[in-house]
Amino acid sequence: MDPELKAYLEGMRYEFTQQMEGLREDLTQQIAESRQHAERLNDKTNQRIDTVDQRVRETRVLIEDVRHEVQLVAEGVTTVRDQLGRVLDDHEERITRLERRRP
Repeated sequence: MDPELKAYLEGMRYEFTQQMEGLREDLTQQIAESRQHAERLNDKTNQRIDTVDQRVRETRVLIEDVRHEVQLVAEGVTTVRDQLGRVLDDHEERITRLERRRP
């Protein structure tokens, strides 16, 4: 092989090798940056999931509390209805007795 051609090809191979090494370094850096970005996004996503989970737990507690309050109100309404029923029955009985006393 001609020494000039050999030197030219060696120079081309050296330049190609240098370019490939530069591309490899660039690609490695981009991959590292992408991983860091993905990790930050993953951290933010996990924080948001934790926040949503906490809110869901808090909402469940509030719902249970509301259920309890509704149950207490329902029991109170039932008690008042029963008391009013007894009062009405008593008044009805008194009125009936008064009506019977009249000549």
